Amino acid sequence: MKYKVLTDVIASKRSTLYLIVFLAFLVACQGNTSNGAGSASANDSTQNHTTKPEIQITEVPPKGAGPDRVERIAGTVSGVNARECKVIVFAHTDTWYVQPYIESSDTEIRDSNTWQTDTHLGSQYAALLVKNSYKPPSGTGRLPDVGGPILASVVVDAKP
Repeated sequence: MKYKVLTDVIASKRSTLYLIVFLAFLVACQGNTSNGAGSASANDSTQNHTTKPEIQITEVPPKGAGPDRVERIAGTVSGVNARECKVIVFAHTDTWYVQPYIESSDTEIRDSNTWQTDTHLGSQYAALLVKNSYKPPSGTGRLPDVGGPILASVVVDAKP
């Protein structure tokens, strides 16, 4: 009887130890897909898909118009697998025009979840985070809504 009680105690401690190790492993794995602020790490291109897709413009070109001058526009994305997505940039003058040209409208997302391209100048700039299958219009009076292949969008005013 004494030995049975001792074996039950050892088995119970072993089960508790396994549970603690499992929980520690689970917490450590979750820590690798988040930067602690509820969004995916900027250098993780296989990001946690429970995070809402987001796009930001971090480098805004100046205000202007015309076909001759281009400036750099750049930004970041989060909440998506960068290999499955791309960025489409629009500049607004009298309407929204895809940038920099309709035949080269796809902007690649780098492994660091950053993107950059040239744009003709406008009064506003828009960036759409889209699935690779999305084909943009060359121009439009109204930007498309988020949904389907369009995962996120952002619009900013040009720098003065």
